[in-house]
Amino acid sequence: MAIGGKGKRKEERIPVGGAMAYIHKEGYHVINWSRHGIMIGPYVGSLRAGDPFTFQFVMPMSDGEKFSFTVWANVVRVDGHGLAARYVDLNDRVSKMIGDMLDMLTAPQ
Repeated sequence: MAIGGKGKRKEERIPVGGAMAYIHKEGYHVINWSRHGIMIGPYVGSLRAGDPFTFQFVMPMSDGEKFSFTVWANVVRVDGHGLAARYVDLNDRVSKMIGDMLDMLTAPQ
């Protein structure tokens, strides 16, 4: 399984505008995300590589609705770019929801 980092992960992460990740009730901008993980930044919290945590992902949609999910993740790294994390133990429903949304966002227009 990919540990993280460009060239190591299974698929490229998708840049996203306007999405937020809420960790310990603190909001952070989502830089990019994929079926397997997320990058947020800037990150100034106390989490370090290897730490497990839970977060809520919230992305506004063009119709005024919000796409959101809450999952457990493990920190892969924290550096000058932000915090990179890999999802842990996604259930089938959330995994499908993430995959369907990413497929919709990356589909040719």
